[in-house]
Amino acid sequence: MTSRERVLKTLNFEEADRIAVDWGNNAVTGIQADAYRNLLKYIGHEEEEIIIRDIKQGLALVSDYVLDYFDVDTRPLLTNPPSGWQMKIDKDGGFYDENGVYFKQMGEYFDFVKNPLEDADTIEDLKAFKPSDPTDPARFAGMRERARYLRENTDKAIVIGEHGSVFYQAWEWRGMQNFMGDFAGDPEFADYLMDMAADWWSAWYETMLKEVGEYVDIMWLGDDWGTQNGPLIQPEQFEKRVQPRIKRVIESMHKYCDGKVAYHSCGSISWAFDSLHDAGVDIIQPVQANAAGMQDSRKLKEMTYGKLVLHGGLDNQGKFAGPTDAVIADVKQKIRDFAPGGGYLFACGHNIQSDCPPENIVAIFDTYKKYGKYPVRIDED
Repeated sequence: MTSRERVLKTLNFEEADRIAVDWGNNAVTGIQADAYRNLLKYIGHEEEEIIIRDIKQGLALVSDYVLDYFDVDTRPLLTNPPSGWQMKIDKDGGFYDENGVYFKQMGEYFDFVKNPLEDADTIEDLKAFKPSDPTDPARFAGMRERARYLRENTDKAIVIGEHGSVFYQAWEWRGMQNFMGDFAGDPEFADYLMDMAADWWSAWYETMLKEVGEYVDIMWLGDDWGTQNGPLIQPEQFEKRVQPRIKRVIESMHKYCDGKVAYHSCGSISWAFDSLHDAGVDIIQPVQANAAGMQDSRKLKEMTYGKLVLHGGLDNQGKFAGPTDAVIADVKQKIRDFAPGGGYLFACGHNIQSDCPPENIVAIFDTYKKYGKYPVRIDED
């Protein structure tokens, strides 16, 4: 069975020969550069240069060699910077992105500390804001050729390696504290800003997918709707004011692509599963293992089977930096609970952080190779 066939069976809630693997391809399934460097040394593989594919999170670009080493069934399509913009680190250790958001290094990560709309008071101020052009051809140059090459020369499923947002984009432009205050105290202002974000990303997806949509199997979208203990906003406000905008972006994605939509949200989000499914989401990630309402993996499978494919689910937050035995036990539990009947894409939960030792990373995938075949027989071991 080819990798693409394996992925498509999984997405259709069917058991393939083994669980399909989607890891290392985007900003929420990747690996921090120091962890990647340690991993390369551990497996005895040298690379001429470790390319940083996401400077904000310090993520490395995972090579095809490593993806093959871990039997990854997918390959990413990455976009380019827009024309006229280059990422430049200033003397204070920060940089402005293409929309005027200022990010400053905080330890291993870059967090935004200045926002172009932080002083906006009225909708007229929002209308005066001119973000970068989401349809800029420079962003998508070479993507069609890359997609055609992958389809004709590999058996891998093709994944859009970046993802858009509605809520998070509004935070970046406005500042999180400001926007959360807007959301509660000035709904008209906040909703207008979310519409701006939805319009921006809809145009981005439509332009890109007009070029490559015929080749794409999985498209990513996402925000963060959960804290460790519950919803970030009231679920009824999510249903009324946010879900329709997510749905609108997904409809724009499907204008030029029949692929499945993967949605990222950290935290406690089981309360949002049905609403996200109704918006057009097909895959939910990372299934944060120790957030409230997310610990019972068998219950999550029952809640989502036939509607949402589960992606990841490993206890990245709690176990990856600890004893290897605990990591192995976690992998076995998630395979046992999530895999039967299909509808489960194996991955590491969220990005592998720098404190995860390489022996744990290898153990994750070795355990998958041992137990990830169908039919699942972990309890017989």
